[in-house]
Amino acid sequence: MKTNSSAMLKTIFFQKIRRTAKKFDVNTQEIRAGLILDLKVLAEMANDQATKVKERGRPTKEQRKWAHLSGYISRSISIIGREYDAVKIKERLDELEKRINDEFGEKDTEA
Repeated sequence: MKTNSSAMLKTIFFQKIRRTAKKFDVNTQEIRAGLILDLKVLAEMANDQATKVKERGRPTKEQRKWAHLSGYISRSISIIGREYDAVKIKERLDELEKRINDEFGEKDTEA
């Protein structure tokens, strides 16, 4: 009887572990999806700024900065879409913030 009880306990234990892992996967996917949606909005905004009507047919320095930022955001979206390591995703977002600060000189980053 003890063997049957032990086997049942193992089964329950593994079922709970699988459910917990699935919840984690779903939460992680939802978080990544939200990040990607937010970044897509930023990429569109940057692209809009980069493609405004150009002076004398040539892009301005400001437009080139926006274009560069738009490309970096797009690459970040691609990486976040493939990445499952939360630390690496956070590092990528921190690097994106740093690039924005470098390009546009923003010092106040509180949101």
